[in-house]
Amino acid sequence: MQKKNGSYLFSASDIVSFLECEHSTTLGLQNLETPLERAPEDPQLKLIQDKGLAHEKAYFEKLTQGRTWVDVNAQGDSVEARVAATRKAMHEGVGVIFQAAFRHDQYLGYADFLVKVDSPSQLGAYSYEVQDTKLARSARGKFIIQLCFYSWLLSREQGTMPQSMQVVLGSGHVATFRVADYFMYFRDVLARFERRIAEGDAVNTYPDPCEKCSQCEWINLCDSRRSDDDHLSYVANISKAQIKKLSESGVTTLAELAVMPAQASIPKLASKTLERLRAQAALQLKARSEGGMHLELLPKVDQGLRGFERLPTPSPGDMYFDMEGDPLEEGGLEYLFGLYIVDDGVEKFVPFWAHTRAVRFPRQTGHPFHGKLDTD
Repeated sequence: MQKKNGSYLFSASDIVSFLECEHSTTLGLQNLETPLERAPEDPQLKLIQDKGLAHEKAYFEKLTQGRTWVDVNAQGDSVEARVAATRKAMHEGVGVIFQAAFRHDQYLGYADFLVKVDSPSQLGAYSYEVQDTKLARSARGKFIIQLCFYSWLLSREQGTMPQSMQVVLGSGHVATFRVADYFMYFRDVLARFERRIAEGDAVNTYPDPCEKCSQCEWINLCDSRRSDDDHLSYVANISKAQIKKLSESGVTTLAELAVMPAQASIPKLASKTLERLRAQAALQLKARSEGGMHLELLPKVDQGLRGFERLPTPSPGDMYFDMEGDPLEEGGLEYLFGLYIVDDGVEKFVPFWAHTRAVRFPRQTGHPFHGKLDTD
């Protein structure tokens, strides 16, 4: 979201955020009027962003081979200049337009790639289709919403809706979708978003936990709000559906759930489930008030071995193996192996760092790990 000269500007990401978490839209609008505290940059998200840029660059080099191309980034940060450069490249029939910029009313879009296709439009005997690069290994609904957004803005420039839109996945696979199959849903989403913007502060949203939280710039604000409210989401292993049922019955905090009488009932919530949640909340409330860790041993339902009972009896020769890896590395990469051992009563952790994909450990007297380990 941006505010320029008293007017709001919205992007594809703003519409996707609205779908994922309406409260993020509320906070975004508030931030435009009174700046809010943002969460510090997450190093892991920075790694993902860098990996995404590398994926985009690699695809750019592949896509532009044998084609004419224009990089709209060369126009700098000026929205007007970038939009003008995109329009000029489209009218000249350039084969690939990188980081194409569009502006229509309150909407601003930057498409990764516009690719020239042999389908007539107001531009001539050709038109353009949108391609977007993503690190994910499979297409997701929010990717299609973004593609529809760019395709819609593109259609206003070339006078015709593109037939297809593509997402270039992290695996290199190009997933193609018919714009017509998804455009009516996109228009419905856009209308809902516009109604939400028009309502402004009149809508009272709440920061319920969701999948977006881990990548949201407002996560600290939302965590603080839920903590102050003693929100039910702090009960371990509680589900959204269970929170909804409890809230509808007037139980809205962890403390309230913890002190519910044993004979209490909640509509459409099984009594065993309610008792499990109540007991869990009670343990957490006790830890909060008394400090320390508290546990409750559940009675065994049969005489068989369960859980940690199935582990063998501890022995001085026991070794526990651990490995750390980088899931963002192409093909995966395990770079740190470790053994937890007990040597003459002394607990030790022995690390083995990998500096190349092929790792070999020489035999050494007293070395707790002998032989060869290849990570290829």
